[in-house]
Amino acid sequence: MAEPANQPIPDRGTRVLRLLCLLYLFLLVVEGALRKWVFPSLSDALLLVRDPIVLYAYFQALVRGRFPHNNFVIFGFVLISLWVAVTLFIGHGNLIVAGFGFRTNFFHFPMAFIMGTVFYRRDVIELGKWWLLGTIGMTGIIAMQFYMPQSAWINQGVGGVEGAGFSGAMGRYRPPGTFSFIVGVVWYYVFATAFLVGGITQHKRYPKWLITTSAIAIIIAIPVSISRSLILAAALTFVTGLLVSGLQRNALRRYGRIFVFAVIGLIVAAQFPVFDEAKEAFFSRWEHSTRDDLGGVKGAIVGRIINDFIGPFVDDNEIPILGVGIGAGTQVGNKLLRGSRDFQLGEGEWFRITAEGGIIFGSLYILWRILLTCTLLKYSMRSYLGGNGLGLIFLSATAFNLLVGQIGQSTILGFTIMGIGLTVASMRERKSINLSSDEGQSDKAPASPCESS
Repeated sequence: MAEPANQPIPDRGTRVLRLLCLLYLFLLVVEGALRKWVFPSLSDALLLVRDPIVLYAYFQALVRGRFPHNNFVIFGFVLISLWVAVTLFIGHGNLIVAGFGFRTNFFHFPMAFIMGTVFYRRDVIELGKWWLLGTIGMTGIIAMQFYMPQSAWINQGVGGVEGAGFSGAMGRYRPPGTFSFIVGVVWYYVFATAFLVGGITQHKRYPKWLITTSAIAIIIAIPVSISRSLILAAALTFVTGLLVSGLQRNALRRYGRIFVFAVIGLIVAAQFPVFDEAKEAFFSRWEHSTRDDLGGVKGAIVGRIINDFIGPFVDDNEIPILGVGIGAGTQVGNKLLRGSRDFQLGEGEWFRITAEGGIIFGSLYILWRILLTCTLLKYSMRSYLGGNGLGLIFLSATAFNLLVGQIGQSTILGFTIMGIGLTVASMRERKSINLSSDEGQSDKAPASPCESS
């Protein structure tokens, strides 16, 4: 990434850590492609392809005194280590499953704080340029997957099996893009929305052709995905961008930019046949999944989201004191313990956590994630009051996964780590920029949650 003008060149250790963070993000996007199309026979091993990057980053950070040691990292490590010990002595007792549980619930999280300490706001903006360019290719891929049969090579699944698409509507399948599952496409475009709305409202460093083209790609991708999660999560990030802009200087100018690019994007997207065909499939699935007998929108969507938060604590099933053991509720844990890849301890994240950790470890781990989210919100608000709204925009794309995202799924875990890191980095500025330039920054950045919790 380009360095800010008139700034000292980072030391070698920082450059290495920056490269490792970029490699982590690159592998997050192409991991599924490697498992499906390039090395299908190694799909199980490639599930952990980012782990060596994380290990090496930790080694580099430790030897150079850059490893994060804030209260979240310390408390998280102690909590998960005790949880693993109790699991081995009292719980399921499987060392591999417990190790995978440690990986799922904590191992990658310090990487987010490293990302937040070696990247700055300018780096996040530069990354966004490449991410938005990627939407053009990603939209082309999912459009091909949308049209082509499940037997086609582009719809090959993990391990080389036929049919990577997930059931959609009208004979169409939800395309996974370069990812192993549709959730990758969902969060790829949610972050693309964050980069886009940030580029329109918080800075002027993306060329107009890139903003226009990526807006068209995102607008086409939403119906092609046939995913309710994508439109809801992207809408939340978009609305956050609107709200953030409304209380900043030159708000009317920011809204004018949003209106112009949105209108152009919709008009051009509507010229593509795939957009109209995908809209039919998307609305068909929406109507089918929100039928009155399913509770309508209130029951099928709002009720489901609410249940993700309160379900484990109000259901009839009594939560055990210590749970069945860390890792048991992940797909990998189920495979090793029971021979099946499903969610026997509950599909919702808090159902998994409370079943694995019981009322003690489960509740403490949920509280840890809630406090981390609240702390990021506090610092993002402080940065926003100083004129920089990027932190709030990226937090809006991250908060749901950080709170209740199924991080036992490797792709969701990766996007959660990415979101935390970019939220922190977007608040870190290397030099003063005049607010009158409509760059949306102040001359003093708030303290980073990487350094103090």
